[in-house]
Amino acid sequence: MIKEGDFVNLDYVGKVKESGEVFDVTSEEFAKKFNVFDEKIKYHPVTIIVGEKFLIKGVEDSLIGKNEGDSYSIEIKSVDAFGERNPELIKLIPTRYFNKEEITPYPGLRVNIDGLIGTIRSVSGGRVIVDFNHPLAGKDVEYEIKVNRILKDDKEKVLSLVSFFTGMSENECGIEISEKVVKIKIKEKEIPKEVKKRISELIKKHIKLEKVEFVEEY
Repeated sequence: MIKEGDFVNLDYVGKVKESGEVFDVTSEEFAKKFNVFDEKIKYHPVTIIVGEKFLIKGVEDSLIGKNEGDSYSIEIKSVDAFGERNPELIKLIPTRYFNKEEITPYPGLRVNIDGLIGTIRSVSGGRVIVDFNHPLAGKDVEYEIKVNRILKDDKEKVLSLVSFFTGMSENECGIEISEKVVKIKIKEKEIPKEVKKRISELIKKHIKLEKVEFVEEY
C-alpha cells in the first residue's frame, strides 16, 4: 500500500474536465486510447516521490492507500490541480521590451520574461498584456492513473531521481552505493549545481544515504 515518501512508478493521462482536451500523457496505450498518439514522441512511465510535489497535489494525494497494479480515474478541482487564476499575474508590458529582445509579440505566444513564463493575451498600440498564470489555472481536470509498481531498490531509486530531473537514461549514468555513500557517474554531460543539490537533498531524506558524490566522466 502506497504511503507518503514512497517511490512510485506510474502512467497517467491528464485531461481538462470541461473540454476533454488531453494536456499530458505518459504511455502509448493512453495516447492511443484518447487519440493523441504521436509516433515522434517517446512515451515512458514516470517515477515520483509521493508528497514531494513531482506532480500536482490532487494526483499525489490520490495515490495514498493505493496498491501496485491499481488503475483508477479521478476528478481534481482547480485548487488542487494548477491553482486558481490570479489577476495580479496579468501584466501590462511595453512593446519596446519585445522590440529590444527581437521578439514579435502576438496573442498566444509563450514568452520568458525575467524567468517567468507567460502567454501573450493581446497586443494593442504600444502595450502587450501577458498572462503569467499557468495555462490550466482555474480549470478542473481529470486523470486516469495506472500504478505500475513501488520501487524498493536504492540504486533504482537514485537512478529514477537523476532521470526525473535531468532526463538521462540508465546508459548515460552509473550508480554505485557503498555503505552510506552513493556515487553518481555522469557521462559527457553537466548537471546544474541547483539540480545536484535538489537530487542530493531527496536522496538523503528518502533513501537515508549520508553522502552524495557526482562524478562527470569525459
